Amino acid sequence: MITDASIRVLHVDDEPAFADMVAQFLQREDGRIDVDTATSATAGLDRLEETDVDCVVSDYEMPAQNGIEFLEAVRESHSDLPFILFTGKGSEEIASDAISAGVTDYLQKKGGTSQYALLAHRIENAVEQYRSRREIEASQERLALFFEQSPLGAIEWNEEFEVVRLNDTAEEILGYAQEELLGSPWERIVPDPDRDDVTEITADLLADDGGYHSVNENVTKAGERIICEWHNRVITDETGDVVTIFSKFQDITEREERRRKLRRERAFTEQALDALDDLFYVLDTDGRLSRWNERVEAVTGRTGAELTERTYSTSSPRRNGTVSRTPSRRPWRRGASRSKPTS
Repeated sequence: MITDASIRVLHVDDEPAFADMVAQFLQREDGRIDVDTATSATAGLDRLEETDVDCVVSDYEMPAQNGIEFLEAVRESHSDLPFILFTGKGSEEIASDAISAGVTDYLQKKGGTSQYALLAHRIENAVEQYRSRREIEASQERLALFFEQSPLGAIEWNEEFEVVRLNDTAEEILGYAQEELLGSPWERIVPDPDRDDVTEITADLLADDGGYHSVNENVTKAGERIICEWHNRVITDETGDVVTIFSKFQDITEREERRRKLRRERAFTEQALDALDDLFYVLDTDGRLSRWNERVEAVTGRTGAELTERTYSTSSPRRNGTVSRTPSRRPWRRGASRSKPTS
């Protein structure tokens, strides 16, 4: 149902008295309807240039231009504006011509006031559909702009997870032109080892049970393996049916390689420190051990939990449960190491 408080109607009829009467009845039927009248097709076209209108209601028999000719002129600049032909001269030929010219609805004038209730209802339905289409088109335009101008790669999929379109960034990352991937399943860009995981992700997405963020390997057109981070969304209609699926992604291969290298370096450092015969430990600002090698536990006879429970300040851990003071000439510093605890 229309929620806008106003429905702006342009009524074109060469009989001013009849046009005024129609306006009164329409406004009586629906207080949201605001009617502006014109007595010729030329005047009607001028009004359309001057003001926004939600619906045009026009008579058929008018001088200079009849209702069909007026409709054709309107369609040149307003291709989908609701246009209702409200005429006293009804025939299959006129109806056929009106449909060919793009009329929204066709209603024949009859006696009695019930025809105005019917006309008001037709106007309301036509405007509701018109506004819904405009909202959808505006949303699609915003989405298209967001899709095309995204700094990330973007792919639209159908419900079968076949490629519908991709943006320029996606083409650059994957090395494919859009035409080369249209209709292709996701498996084309995912290597075998990652396919089970991606299959689970697609199933979760369709079930609305996850899959919104993922990281996996992909294969470029040149056969290069890259690591990509994906953000996925399923768009559904009011009944829950899938309309389309969007994925945005970026190549994080270099970032992941840096992380892997850092993890390897850390692992090597840990192993090297644990292999030292010397004591190595780090005190934080509160005087608690934040890092130590295995030699510290071996020499002190304490477990890791016991070591972290104590505060050592400027002293080192000892085997007998006490701590020994560091000589004043060489204060104990965070990160220092010694071959054995002092006595």
